[in-house]
Formats: sequence, structure tokens, C-alpha cells
Amino acid sequence: MGIPSAGIVSSGFTAVWEARHRALGLDVLPKVVVGPTITELPPERVREEVLAHAEDLFKALTEQPTVTAKPIAASEQVIQYQGRDVLDALRNLNNDFLDRGWGDGFPLVPPTREAVDAMLTGASRGRDEVITIMEPGRGIATVEKIAVNCVMAGCRPEHLTVVIAAIEAMSEPEFGLTAIAQSTGPQTPLLVINGPIRKRLGINSGRCALGPGAPSRVNTVIGRAVRLVMMNAGHAYPGVMDMDTIGSPQKYSMCMGENEEANPWGPLHVERGFRPDESTVTVFPCGAHVDVADLVSCTPEAVLTTFAYTANAPLTPSWNWLRPESDARREHLMVICPDHARIIAEAGWTKNDIRRFMFHNSRVPLGVLRNPTRPATVAPGWKWLFDGADDTMVPVVRDARDYQIVVVGADSGKSTYVWDWAAPVTKVIRP
Repeated sequence: MGIPSAGIVSSGFTAVWEARHRALGLDVLPKVVVGPTITELPPERVREEVLAHAEDLFKALTEQPTVTAKPIAASEQVIQYQGRDVLDALRNLNNDFLDRGWGDGFPLVPPTREAVDAMLTGASRGRDEVITIMEPGRGIATVEKIAVNCVMAGCRPEHLTVVIAAIEAMSEPEFGLTAIAQSTGPQTPLLVINGPIRKRLGINSGRCALGPGAPSRVNTVIGRAVRLVMMNAGHAYPGVMDMDTIGSPQKYSMCMGENEEANPWGPLHVERGFRPDESTVTVFPCGAHVDVADLVSCTPEAVLTTFAYTANAPLTPSWNWLRPESDARREHLMVICPDHARIIAEAGWTKNDIRRFMFHNSRVPLGVLRNPTRPATVAPGWKWLFDGADDTMVPVVRDARDYQIVVVGADSGKSTYVWDWAAPVTKVIRP
């Protein structure tokens, strides 16, 4: 637009600035690097940090910028690994892939041409078909590139269509992949599989559906493949695009089937408008999740009160719904175990009854909310909240409809509550 512009970048975030702007074609945009991350500094310290670099900022805004980044060239290079034997060569491959940033830390299956070709037989789509331009690095996620990462994760050819559908879902704007992939928190995709494909592929929807072990081996490799695609097509590499402060094991793989047989209300994908005979993947932008343990309650009110207490954690990402409308859609996921679902349903409660109960009982005092929330970042339509008394009760979601419900697991009164980061997206898994 011809407007002189420059970025003020904290020293710990120069790598993500450069990678993101290279992906957007903005290598010409200059930056001024200041000291520590300013998010936790008092206003006067922020001012000091910026003013200390005023001369550099002035130069960045007035001098003609120059392009310094080199274009990334595509390569058809075939890499070969030697070793004393096959296992030694495999170790060399894994060490080199990790050095290049292509691995997730676990041993990888070598993506040989033969293995990738075999993986591609699992989908009736051309290897060069572009599924999406993948954020945050805007890499071109073709069917073949997805297949490469499926091989590395340990998938079988019949798993490829599930991973493709998940990538399609994550690429929808409402999912917010850019923020999830680059966040300083542990946000990650959580896959829920519905329909006939659950049994055909052996996807676990019962005990240990989120792993580990043999019952969830299919769940594990599908979830892992999604993470590897995020890294190697979306360029969400740790410390470069992925700026997670601490990290989380949930980012390796999160995939489960819904226990439709134990769901007294009907499966998730039917509620979201799909046919029962269609196979789907719903991708939830998981911010955090916690165990909801209630082995005593035997009424809907009692079981859901335990859920509500769990949802009331005041310092979770749930409060992002107070942000401006464009960034405010936050849906929470109730992963209800079969025992809890039975108690609720036998009393005649519907999913909407659950949502209404949760909306009216999952609230915290405004005084608690003031601590992690700056009024300046709140959407204009909600600023009035901060004029209230400290004991004003504020809901953890904007609307009762923001509670999503699935039934997963085996016998025992242990459910899970998931704080979502944005809105879930469902896609049909194409044959």
C-alpha cells in the first residue's frame, strides 16, 4: 500500500517473524529487535524498551528496505543412508531427519519411494493434487506430501483418506490453524472419527481411546501423521513457527473414535448434519483437557455438577470468548464416558438439557477473571462486564450451544473435559 512499515520484535521471536514473513512473501518488511518478551512487562518497561530502539525504528521506516532472504528452491533430491547393517542405516536416517527438523522425536518409518507409492494406493486422488496451502508456513500440502508423512508416522494405505480429511478440516478458516500452530501454548488438533470407518480401520473408541498401546495403534499413527504434516507441510517447526512455551505430550497425537454404540443420543456427525452411513472426521482445536472423575454420583445434576466444577477453571483459554468478535468463537468439548452418559440419558435428559445445565452452572466470579484479562483486549460489546462487582458470575462460554458432546470410553465414571481454542470442523472421509 506504499505505507512505510516496520515490526517491533522481541528477541526470542525473531525466528518466527522471519519464517512467517518469508511464507507471506514479506521478506522486504524490516524489523527492529528489542529485548525480552514484552507481554509480561509493565507498561513503563515496554515504553523504555521501545524508546531505546527509536533510532533503529526511525531508520527502518525511512530507509529503502532490501530483500535479504533467499528463495526456497524445490528439490527432487533422493537421500541415501549408509550403515553397518539395515538397523544402523535406519538410525542414521532418523538422526539426520531430526537434525533437519523433519521428525517428532519418535523413530520414523523411512519414506522410501516404494513405501510412498504403496501409501498412495489408499486414496483415489492424484499424487500432485493440492489439498491445501497449509498454514502457518503456507506450504503446498499435496496428496503425495501427506502420504510421505503418513509413511513416516507408521500409517497403512487405508489411513491416508482419514489424514487428508483431517487436513482439509483444519484448513477451514473457523478452525484457526495459524494461531494454533504458532501459539505459545499447547494447542493441538483433536480428531474424533465417526461412521462405518471406525470399525473398518479398527479405530479405538473404548478404553484408552487416546492411547497408548495396541488397542489404539491406528488412532496413534493417524494423529501422529497429522502432526508431521503440520510440521513438514505447514512448517510449524518448534522454535521456528511453533512457539509453545513448555510443550505438551498431547501434541504428538490426539485421535479417537466416538463410541456410537454407547451413545444414547446419537453420534456427533449425525448431529452435525451428516448421514449415519457417512464416515467423518471432526477436528477440535484442543487447548487443554482434564480428567472428570465422578465414581459416586447417580443423577444427571450430580454428574454434571462435577463437569461444571471442572469447566470453571478461571485461567484457561476459555475466556478468549471475551475477545473481539472475529476471534471469539470458542467451543468446549465434553467427552462423556458411557457410565456418565447412561446416568444422564436414563433420566430423560437430552444433549440440549446438558448444555443448558452447563451454561448456567459453569461460571466464575468476575473478580477471579480480572486477574488474567486486560479490559483493553475485550470486545467492545463485553466491556460492561468489567464495571460489575467482583461477585458477578460470568459464564465460561458465550452460548449454551458452544458445548459439544461426544461419548467415548469404557466402563467407569471417568470422563474428560476439553477447552477448545476455536471452532471444530467436520469433513467427510472420501473413499
